[in-house]
Amino acid sequence: MKKRGVKNSVFAAALLPGLLLCALFLPGRASAAGFSSGSAGTASGQFLKIAAGARGAGLGEAYSALADDAFSLDWNPAGLIYIKKNSMAVMHAPYLAGTFADYFAYAETAGDMGAWGLAFKYMNYGKINRTDSSGLVLGSFTPYDVAVSVGFACYITGFNKAPEERFVLGATGKFIKSKILSEDNTVSADIGLNMPFMFDNRFRMSLTAQSIMGTLRYDKEQASLPLMLRLGTVTKFSDYFNLTGDLAAARDNLPYLAMGGEARLPVHEDMDAFLRAGFNTRAISDVSGARNVSFGGGLRYKTYQFDYAFSPFGDLGSVHRLSILMTF
Repeated sequence: MKKRGVKNSVFAAALLPGLLLCALFLPGRASAAGFSSGSAGTASGQFLKIAAGARGAGLGEAYSALADDAFSLDWNPAGLIYIKKNSMAVMHAPYLAGTFADYFAYAETAGDMGAWGLAFKYMNYGKINRTDSSGLVLGSFTPYDVAVSVGFACYITGFNKAPEERFVLGATGKFIKSKILSEDNTVSADIGLNMPFMFDNRFRMSLTAQSIMGTLRYDKEQASLPLMLRLGTVTKFSDYFNLTGDLAAARDNLPYLAMGGEARLPVHEDMDAFLRAGFNTRAISDVSGARNVSFGGGLRYKTYQFDYAFSPFGDLGSVHRLSILMTF
């Protein structure tokens, strides 16, 4: 009977995310808050929305509640608390139209005080020719965006309880620089909250708010950063399978749903393989062709992990992410 009760709790946990997400982000509420398709193109710093790390990308970008390594600085700073010692993450992603994104992060535990980390995110848009009104080439320029982040996480309740029964608060401060022909910079912040595990430590929810302030000026136009709100969930069906879900709402578009699944396949005493797949409904009607799905895999050997993710963007092309994670 106990085993059946646990199984029923797991299935209830899997259904709960969808019900909560739909209740919180009904179309009427989203429009009232300004999160609508009519706001597309009104935010600056779009590179901040590009997923860091192949693991999260392979899960359809449903990763905010599962993040537990240095990549947490880009998804949910509260996830830093689960780092046992030190964590270093590197990603390279050949992106669309000759652009590319790089990411580096380092984080470490601070003992009972919590954990902290720093990260560097870089987006390069390639060389672009500068011409006059007659088409004569006057030279070239290379636009880019950079964000430097410092974050921390700590327990805020239940200090006499087990770690999985506590609330965790995380925050990140960010310095952002953007250059086209001229350049501008600003500061912003992320906040994350992880709730205690429920249903026999198999289900957890998280709330994050990313890029909550800051503006960038391009020539004479000034625009706010793309505020992103996320309600994330992770359901641990077993030690070998995780189901994740995120409902995300960006300031400059409609809310969208993301879901992903991760299977762990033991290969050897010191080695695990991972298979991942996911989907999301972001900009689902903006392009044609294969889109809004992702696939990935990974291999972990002792303290090293290599991950890969493939994300098609229809007629625009495909994005490949390669990331390496080291824990030491």
